[in-house]
Amino acid sequence: MDGFSVGITVGKILEKKGEALELSLIAGNKGLEKRVDSPELNRPGLAIAGFYDVFSHDRIQILGITECSFLKGMDPKERQARLTRMFEFEIPCFIITSGQDITPEFLELADRHNVPIMKTPIPTSRFSGMLSNFLEMEFAPSCTIHGVLLDVYGMGVLIVGISGVGKSEAALELVERGHRLVADDVVVLRRISKDLLIGCASEILKHHMEIRGLGIVDVEKLYGVGSIREEKKVSLLVLLEKWDPHKEYERLGMDEKKRTIFDVEIPEYQIPVEPGRNLAILIEVAALQQRLRHGGYNPATEFSKNLLKRIQENKASAEGIPGSLNLPTGGMEGSEALGEDPLV
Repeated sequence: MDGFSVGITVGKILEKKGEALELSLIAGNKGLEKRVDSPELNRPGLAIAGFYDVFSHDRIQILGITECSFLKGMDPKERQARLTRMFEFEIPCFIITSGQDITPEFLELADRHNVPIMKTPIPTSRFSGMLSNFLEMEFAPSCTIHGVLLDVYGMGVLIVGISGVGKSEAALELVERGHRLVADDVVVLRRISKDLLIGCASEILKHHMEIRGLGIVDVEKLYGVGSIREEKKVSLLVLLEKWDPHKEYERLGMDEKKRTIFDVEIPEYQIPVEPGRNLAILIEVAALQQRLRHGGYNPATEFSKNLLKRIQENKASAEGIPGSLNLPTGGMEGSEALGEDPLV
């Protein structure tokens, strides 16, 4: 696994979420390379009022109706002085919400200091929630892993194994069967919480697969938009490995194996590969099996319980415990013991 650096430029935010967040750039277009190094947002009301002791200037600054109304009502000279002082700080960008207008001095200072100013018609609270969710994903600890990630029956299946074992071929057959590709070859994993791992594709390889003998395949163009997903929670890991006749493989499934990735425990299934085995069907069954386990049902455990119950019932029958079925086994001795004529 390889680590990723944390942080994002203002231009990348505009590129990735500009349409969804209805953002338009109105000033400071030369500062789009400024980096945002924190997922937290800040409303600079106190800074506008002249208090800078706790000004979180390194965050995205949100200007809502309150801040814009306060600026418009200020004396022009005082407003100019306050804004000039505020723009002395290294600020990544300002975002004006609720479709508010900003004063001309603000735009002039933004152009002078190359601080991007963006505007959106979305109300402040809703916009802040949407942007925070995006930034939390971007700033989550991340790494890359060599494998394939698919959505199989609603389960995020991460397929790993040595190069050439058949990961991409199995994934392609799963896509043919109606499942959805998230990432091939390079899977970007982000840990959102202590037990939640989200996977997605790298920007370069998104929606593409490398198939030996065919080359690069564009899955979206071949199978349509319904064959891909942007991201998916990793629910289980399938390890494909070449069949080893000297290795003992799982036969019952009593013990659930786990693989720790980024401090998150993921259920692991080891599937040996040899000619004639349909890997796509086996991976489908692994996904369905894990769905049952998530719902609290383990087929192996239930089988063991039923088998133990049957053994106990047979043992009780053999020992003649009252209430058990204990048939006579001595030919006519049973009827003779009752004093009956066996010929009647």
